[in-house]
Amino acid sequence: MPVNAKGSRRERELLEKLVKEGLMVHRIAGSGKGEDAICDLIAVDTAGKVQLIEVKSRKKYFYTKDHTEQLTTLIEAAKRFNATPILAVKINYQDWKFVDLKNGIPAKV
Repeated sequence: MPVNAKGSRRERELLEKLVKEGLMVHRIAGSGKGEDAICDLIAVDTAGKVQLIEVKSRKKYFYTKDHTEQLTTLIEAAKRFNATPILAVKINYQDWKFVDLKNGIPAKV
């Protein structure tokens, strides 16, 4: 199984969930580490509010330095485009957790 297969699967899983909730969602192909994309999903609700969503799938709670830098870039981009930066985390065997990053990156999700 490719290294990013689980991440891609989780991105598609979240996309389907958000579409069922009535949002228009686009998955950014090639949004993995080292790419130019700033998020994994872009979602728009019926009021036209835009969310830039970074999806993480983990066994437990943690951030690496690379993730912190990536989330900081996401927050800055969201400010420029009047969007909401969201961190969506799927911990194994738990429900999705959504963190609004407008107030910064939490120490732990």
